[in-house]
Amino acid sequence: MRRLLVVAYYTPPLGLSGVQRVTKLCKFLPEAGWQPLILTVKPVAYYHYDPHLLDDLRASRIYRTETADPNRLLSLLRSRAKELTPALGRSPGGWPRLLNYFLFPDSKVGWLPFGSVAGRHIIDREKPAAILASAPPFTALLLGVRLKAHAHVPLALDFRDPWPTGFAPPPPHQRAALRRLRRYLVEHSELVLAVNDGTARAVGPRCEVLDNGFDPTDFEVEPTRLDGLSVVHVGNLWRNHAEVAALVEALRRRPEARLYLAGRVDGATRRRFANDPQVRLLGTLPHSDVCALMKGADALLYIGKPGQPVGIKLYEYLGARRPILVWGEGSDEAAGLVADAAAGLWCGLDGAKLAAALDEAKRDPARFSRASRERFDRRCQARRLADRLEALI
Repeated sequence: MRRLLVVAYYTPPLGLSGVQRVTKLCKFLPEAGWQPLILTVKPVAYYHYDPHLLDDLRASRIYRTETADPNRLLSLLRSRAKELTPALGRSPGGWPRLLNYFLFPDSKVGWLPFGSVAGRHIIDREKPAAILASAPPFTALLLGVRLKAHAHVPLALDFRDPWPTGFAPPPPHQRAALRRLRRYLVEHSELVLAVNDGTARAVGPRCEVLDNGFDPTDFEVEPTRLDGLSVVHVGNLWRNHAEVAALVEALRRRPEARLYLAGRVDGATRRRFANDPQVRLLGTLPHSDVCALMKGADALLYIGKPGQPVGIKLYEYLGARRPILVWGEGSDEAAGLVADAAAGLWCGLDGAKLAAALDEAKRDPARFSRASRERFDRRCQARRLADRLEALI
């Protein structure tokens, strides 16, 4: 079996969407003849921990290093104050993100020296046949380029977002330098991947799309039983208060409808709908509970984040095989993906369209699950990645 050095800052037991791609590819790569060697960081202060995701990495070897980035330092400070256990589930606040404005290429650059030393030791001992580095943070890509120079093996870069700040552009004073850095990274790699077409276009013409996807084994759970005509949204909502408010207003026409929001929401949304009889704020849930919730929904709601081509939860919606409703403007790529997969309907911000889509979803839900979704199956994606790596070697 060949060995693949995977450079990734965000890995379990961290939770939420940022860890899913690397975790699931590493879960299925051994079936395709590649054993992942994961280079990552020791525990950091983070919004949500989901230790159950570590079960997906039982066939991987995980190497955790120190890092001087703010999230790790905050975790150590809290540990010394004997507050580590409750702190792990808390947000580290806004100041680590603020440091993206001052540190280059991002606030995780303090990982670079530690990862470089550890990575060289892993390469000397394990002799990986290739390296895969996933971003954000861009620091992981820089680390991948450094380690490639030591190992003399092919390097694959994986862009989950086009900027180190995610889908939101970084501060203006950094953009030109970050574009130059991105070109440098691409020029020093043999394979460049992105999670969707929009991200690939931003990265450049050499970038190939290896879609985000879903793990079919995650949906081998009993559906959660939900009250009313259940519309479920999974994932954090960021600057989406207007879309949520318009949706709830449209649902007033259907008193039996219930909107379930699983994930973090902004303060305005929480205050406005905390006691609304048609809205259920569920907070952040373990991934297994989220999958059961999706399977139990009458319809799955997709609301795009500003500037983001397609959110990762849309791909998991495809795995749940429930009707998908795309709500809001500016989600053309997401709406096109849903249409191509015959998985749901786009409603814009039109309450009448929403009502008609809910009726159709309730009347014939099987209509939205008949088309093949192999392209988005994480197991199939891991095989495609393995084939590309073999071709490079």
